[in-house]
Amino acid sequence: MKFNKQIAIILVLLSMLLSAIAVAIYFYTQNQEVIESKNQLVKIFIAKDNIKKDTQITEEHIKETTVAREFILTKPLLKNEIINKYAKENIYKNEAFLKEKLSIKIEEIVKEKKIDYKYNSYNMAFKLFKNPNYSLDPDDIIKIISVYPEGAEENANTYSVQYVANNIRVLGFLNAGKPTEKTIIKKKIKKLVRKQQVEEIIELRSEELILDIQEDILLSLINDYNKGKQLWMVKSKLVNTQQDDEEDKKRIEALFEKEKAERNKKKSPKKVYKARSYPIKWYQPKSTTSTKTATISYSNDRELKQTKKARIVSSFGKECSQKDKLLIVKSSKAYLRTHPSIRAKIHKKIYKNYIVPYTNISKINTSWFMICDGSYVQRKDVKEISYDEYKKLRK
Repeated sequence: MKFNKQIAIILVLLSMLLSAIAVAIYFYTQNQEVIESKNQLVKIFIAKDNIKKDTQITEEHIKETTVAREFILTKPLLKNEIINKYAKENIYKNEAFLKEKLSIKIEEIVKEKKIDYKYNSYNMAFKLFKNPNYSLDPDDIIKIISVYPEGAEENANTYSVQYVANNIRVLGFLNAGKPTEKTIIKKKIKKLVRKQQVEEIIELRSEELILDIQEDILLSLINDYNKGKQLWMVKSKLVNTQQDDEEDKKRIEALFEKEKAERNKKKSPKKVYKARSYPIKWYQPKSTTSTKTATISYSNDRELKQTKKARIVSSFGKECSQKDKLLIVKSSKAYLRTHPSIRAKIHKKIYKNYIVPYTNISKINTSWFMICDGSYVQRKDVKEISYDEYKKLRK
């Protein structure tokens, strides 16, 4: 049998085509499986509300939700891996439970560094100050100042400044009830946003600062605050002179003025509504065009008929320029209707001080005037006026 080269080439090409199709089908199937796997919804457990450190996790602390597998960053924990465990650190609302944040027992309290103070160690909340300074460090020296507004506290235009405490040393800070040497701590958490698990960096600000303060100055400070006076803080030096005090006083006065200006700026000014003006205006109706059809029958041949169409243009220029019967609109607005009824279709809306020529009072309803363009206006919205009165109003 003679070997046919053309058939051999066709068979080789056909086999290559089939192989390519098979490979394409294989990769397509694999890709579909990967897509389906990524889109598969997985059940995870997240915190229902904020959970404090050392809290034992119960059913009340968790809630179940679903999220696509592709958005899961870590292996989700099962329910029995969460219940009855203890939070090793604060867990925030909608945050997914992680193994490294849970413990089977409360962690032992680490011995804190002893705070060395000279007079008294006193915790004071940052929120008590009008200008809390979150850039402070341990061993910084501050002055605490009372500002005395005279008159209504929030709107006082005059005030006086008095120093309450000089040379106050900052010992440290309290963040979530724990001593720290930083006013702001950055922390990375994982939380659920639109059913996607994402990492977020949050800033935790210290709630209180720890001060080394003398007892009599502390009592004076508390007494001032209880009287409703404002407290301000100024970072200072250990050695104070009268010149330093004057400079700090001017600085506080400037801060007080700035805070007062910002408060006044936030107060939105009352909107002043301008009274709408209603100029004297003569009513000018628009011309209307309508098409009417007529059928003509012939007497000598009743079957013979002829239809004619005609376009009729209605112009009310002459009727609406008459000067003997005039109305002036006294309401802020009035509606012109196609018939003498409040249920009739509104033809046009006109406003106060419009001058409208009228034809007569409606015979159907005497509470309506028929005006020059054939529409109707309610009697209560207008009053009759002479042409001479109109001319005086125009002046």
